[in-house]
Amino acid sequence: MLVKLLIIIILALISIFCWLSLTNPMDVQFRFFGKVIPTDLSTLMITSFMLGVLLVFISTLTRDAKRAIEGYRQSRKRKKEQSLKEELNKGMEDFLRGDLAKAKAHFTAVLKNDPFQKDLYLKLSEISVEENNDEEALHWLERGRWIDHKNVEIPLRQAEIYLRMKRLDEAIHTLKRAINLDETNLRALKSLREIYRKNRRWEKAIRTQKSILKLTKEKQIEEEENLFYLGLKYEYAMDLLHRGEEDDLEDALKVAKEIVREEKTFQPGFVLLGDIYLRMGKWVTAGKVWGKSFRRFKSIIFILRLEELYLNREDPSTLLRIYQRTMENDPENWMLAFFYAKLCLRLEMLDEALEEINTISLKQKDFPALHRLFAEIYLHRKDFSRAAQEFEKTFELSGSSYLPFVCKVCEKESKEWTAYCPQCHQWSTYSIQEVEKIVSPLPPPRPFSKDGFYSLEER
Repeated sequence: MLVKLLIIIILALISIFCWLSLTNPMDVQFRFFGKVIPTDLSTLMITSFMLGVLLVFISTLTRDAKRAIEGYRQSRKRKKEQSLKEELNKGMEDFLRGDLAKAKAHFTAVLKNDPFQKDLYLKLSEISVEENNDEEALHWLERGRWIDHKNVEIPLRQAEIYLRMKRLDEAIHTLKRAINLDETNLRALKSLREIYRKNRRWEKAIRTQKSILKLTKEKQIEEEENLFYLGLKYEYAMDLLHRGEEDDLEDALKVAKEIVREEKTFQPGFVLLGDIYLRMGKWVTAGKVWGKSFRRFKSIIFILRLEELYLNREDPSTLLRIYQRTMENDPENWMLAFFYAKLCLRLEMLDEALEEINTISLKQKDFPALHRLFAEIYLHRKDFSRAAQEFEKTFELSGSSYLPFVCKVCEKESKEWTAYCPQCHQWSTYSIQEVEKIVSPLPPPRPFSKDGFYSLEER
């Protein structure tokens, strides 16, 4: 209808111009690029009008053609997007169901049509890891990196795979790339720190830990990370101490002094400082460090270090005086009395040992190590009957027949004091617990062996 109306209007206009041309004859000369074309005014007007109409028609036709083409393209794009969406949904469903092979096929098909689906590269790398195909996982991650080179998750995952493949240098390089993308990424920094720590690259581990500390804001976490920082310096100094060369010992002493200066409540630092002085032959200085540390911390590890020092120097009298003086200053410290009794037993001072153990037994609840020490005293006195009775009491109670050092965080026990808990990965957490926390009932005692005694457990 619109076309018919347009044609009628055009014919009407032509008729009007023809009528005007007949009723108003006027010749004109039309100049076009240097040529003179004789014509009348009406013809010139009609021709100009028709050219204008033609131009409008062509522009309108071009615009409509463009709209039609764009509509066709949008339609195809929507169909393609819908198809890819359906393919992606199928892949995700298979992935969640655990059908990795089908999920992989769907995800790969999606990437062939749309290689800019960034998340799919991560999904395909996860599938490859599940299939134990680390090389393929790295391939997908590398492709993803070319599409989205600023995605910090990609190098982090690459580093995890390199670590599993024991390719440490590549893992380090990848983690550094992640840190360059995001200097505040604690996950990358901690992973890098652990690589350095496990491979005993202490100086690099310490530098990385300093970066972690700068980014830590919460007070509790900051305290934990600061302990870890001190622990790394402790391990560095221990490594230098074990090398034993003169220059290494000087460097170890320097690091140990830095530790105790930076944190005066970090007990392993003071233990280490005395160990280094002793290794350097400065046993008097070592003794002073441990003595002052015991007075400050009241921790039994320092007395045990002094005990080892003076027994190795065959000077038990000085050691006994130290014990007696500290026990006078702290008469309620039952652990100190217990280790003093053990020392007396070791020195064959059986009456003194028995007296101290009897005193402890009157003040403290029963615990296995107490009766074990009773039993050994009676064995040394050739009183086998009473020794057997004490051994039996030892096994009636739960716990070790020695006083264990216990981590205050995860409660892992250790026969020896250690600066670092291998279970919860915390520093300076080992101490001897109160007796009440050790004691708990056990099943009935085991029968005696053929010779009438239990076998001795390690202290």
